[in-house]
Amino acid sequence: MATLVLTAIGTAVGGPIGGAIGALVGQQVDGLIFGGGTRQGPRLREVTISTSSYGQPIARHFGRMRVPGSVIWSTDLIENRRKEKGRKGQPSTVTFSYTASFAVALSSTPIARLGRVWADGNLLRGSLGDLKVGGSLRIYCGHGDDPVDPLIAAAKSGQAPAFRDCAYVVFEDLELGDFGNRIPALSFEIFAEGGDDTVSLERLVPGAVPAATPVMLAHARGFADEGGPLAASLAAIDQVIPLICTSGKDGPIIADPGTGGPALLRRRSRLPAGRAARDWHAAGGPRIDG
Repeated sequence: MATLVLTAIGTAVGGPIGGAIGALVGQQVDGLIFGGGTRQGPRLREVTISTSSYGQPIARHFGRMRVPGSVIWSTDLIENRRKEKGRKGQPSTVTFSYTASFAVALSSTPIARLGRVWADGNLLRGSLGDLKVGGSLRIYCGHGDDPVDPLIAAAKSGQAPAFRDCAYVVFEDLELGDFGNRIPALSFEIFAEGGDDTVSLERLVPGAVPAATPVMLAHARGFADEGGPLAASLAAIDQVIPLICTSGKDGPIIADPGTGGPALLRRRSRLPAGRAARDWHAAGGPRIDG
């Protein structure tokens, strides 16, 4: 009101310049009487988030790998409101920020430790374990005695899975402002048990009889297996690192000819040696001698 009155008076007395002065004074008077109002910053219309689809395989990882992970649990986005008072005569401002809590599965086999983490290609967690944004991170290495995460337990009213035998991490109240207020595309540097930068052939074969000398795949720092026939995984390795599979009385015997030694890996099998070897080869396994 004061703005209109003083603008009219200023124009009548001093012309256009007087009108401008009157409008400026009137705005200050109106601000003192009625306040400056409130301005709101950008705000999300939808705070629910998408999760991974059912049936997506969680790979077994060996050696050192950089993996994307799969979201296995999450909350909705949590909206945080902050109001800042403006200067005298200026409107106050309300800004909104968002956080999320979620769990990401990394491997269906145990890991020794977690290294760096990237979000949308940028470093989120350094090699010293420090997060670059607000929030916290808990790591579960995938052992059978891992406890239930307290945040998941609270959200599920005590009826929460422990995701045992699955390595996963839990982000709690991760700030999302740097990622467009959404859960970013994440990738994780993991170190599997049994060697940081090496892959043991023995660990690749479930139910294998341990060899006297572990067979290490030369020049292999990491390997991911998403399931399916074991022969298919070994066939993929055989294309890069030649393997030899021979038939024995207890089943097929797998060896790495690059070791130059007698170290062999025998897989337990109830089938006769010749039949086991033929089945292995028919499934697409590495070449068979003997």
